[in-house]
Amino acid sequence: MDSVSTYAVASSAWLATQAVPLIIWPSLISTLLQIDSPSRGSSEYSGSHYVHGSVEQYFARSLGLAQLALAALLLVLSGVLAPSSGTTAAPDSDTSVTPTASGTVLVSALHHAAVASYAYSRYHTTGGQMGYLVGSVAAGGLAVAGLWVLLFAGDKQRISRRTGADKDTSGWPFRNAEADKRKGKKRL
Repeated sequence: MDSVSTYAVASSAWLATQAVPLIIWPSLISTLLQIDSPSRGSSEYSGSHYVHGSVEQYFARSLGLAQLALAALLLVLSGVLAPSSGTTAAPDSDTSVTPTASGTVLVSALHHAAVASYAYSRYHTTGGQMGYLVGSVAAGGLAVAGLWVLLFAGDKQRISRRTGADKDTSGWPFRNAEADKRKGKKRL
């Protein structure tokens, strides 16, 4: 599995981990992230118990379904899951990354960066709730991994077809004496 596929699977797993509780228990998530001392004057509170509205549950479930859709699109557009076609040829390992993989990784990395910054700001404004910190660290890690994949992974143009070595390496500050011997270069 190449780095683009690894990133796509990790990002989709994180999105699915967030989506399943939102779909199944939308009131649980809002209860966990609720500030402990609500204002008593609001009509949303009944005594000391928070009344979860149907609009809140609708938006939580819609967010969960949107995250599952984003995870599925990430897997399909990065080439991890190939859409079914009429051909029965075995997929080649070199062609598993699709042309849309870079754009898909970019969009998902930007999504994770936005979520990380929002969760971090919520962590500080709510007085340090651990749920926001965990979300910020996980989304930030995925954003950094996506940036790494965009910068360093999947570029096959600078790999030698004959030897399989990277052409971008240099001999500075250490010289490769074995390569110099094979090429017949004399060292001064």
